[in-house]
Amino acid sequence: MNVAIQLEKHEVAGLEKIAEGRVAAVPDSIASRLLAIGLVQPLREAGRGLTLQLTPKGLSFIRSSDQ
Repeated sequence: MNVAIQLEKHEVAGLEKIAEGRVAAVPDSIASRLLAIGLVQPLREAGRGLTLQLTPKGLSFIRSSDQ
């Protein structure tokens, strides 16, 4: 089932920052929302601790918003 995801401008901006590797620039509230709806997932990186990365669903959202 494909469900349309509606994000506010600031949430899209947060998703874009995560895609660019600028997770620290994303407010916790936005990161939490993106985690909750499955657009990002936690990733443990050696020496960097916990960070976020896009899920396939998040990557698909970014690609579709670029068009």
